[in-house]
Amino acid sequence: MKNNSETTNSGTLYICGTPIGNLNDASFRLIETLKKADLIISEDTRTTKKLLFRYEIKSAKVESYHDNTEEKKVNEIIKKLESGLNIAMVSESGMPLISDPGFKIVKICQEKGINLTVIPGPNAALSALVLSGLPVDNFLFIGFLPKTGIKIKKKLEELKTFPYTMIFYESPNRIEELLEILKEVFGERQICLARELTKIYEECIRGSISEVIQILKERSRKGSKIKGEIVLCVCGLNIKKTEEFDESVIKNELSSLIKQGLNKKDIFKIIMNKYKINRHDLYNIFIKLNKF
Repeated sequence: MKNNSETTNSGTLYICGTPIGNLNDASFRLIETLKKADLIISEDTRTTKKLLFRYEIKSAKVESYHDNTEEKKVNEIIKKLESGLNIAMVSESGMPLISDPGFKIVKICQEKGINLTVIPGPNAALSALVLSGLPVDNFLFIGFLPKTGIKIKKKLEELKTFPYTMIFYESPNRIEELLEILKEVFGERQICLARELTKIYEECIRGSISEVIQILKERSRKGSKIKGEIVLCVCGLNIKKTEEFDESVIKNELSSLIKQGLNKKDIFKIIMNKYKINRHDLYNIFIKLNKF
């Protein structure tokens, strides 16, 4: 198996972060990469062509690529890379793979030892996080939640005890429904609703879930429904540690977190944030469960 430091005779797949709204956020390295690429594969060629026009990149060949692209087309892209062509991958905006297409091709490239590199760029989730005023030392990116209310509740139930700031993506048509469900499952939390980031009408609405719901309802009554792509940051659970802990309770919580697929480091952090238990005692209980 090859790692990123190994080179092959293949071309290189450049995973390119592009502006999330303001075309002036394109980096010099991104522009240079798009100019030199033999091919640009794009989630939305119309959006990409606007970027190319803005920076007078006239010779670039652009083809569409998304998660539903036929296997035949994917194989063609891989063969082009293996033949030595350099390909730039871009999503509609932001970083490919982050709630956007691209993972399938990146995974195949990694398996075949094809050269990969990243051209860093703007990201809506991190931009909203640093604007939110919520804790940034630990955060959890969720992206888009399921479509139906029942599945949304189930997912939020899994997340409600996490002590990290959580980041969600949502459409303006569904945001009020999500906030209502969020309040029902999480209770009252501090949140930040960020929209139209880097654009003219960039806005951050901060407050409790109830306060933000009220703001949105008031706007709707005035005929000014919220628009634009939305990033929602939600404060993690702030639990005061209990004076005592019961070993059977700790075992149950450990088992539940293990089943969720969390690693030991994150599991210990969640438990120690909730109970007055030191790492040594927690580790001993962890061992008793025969989970390593």
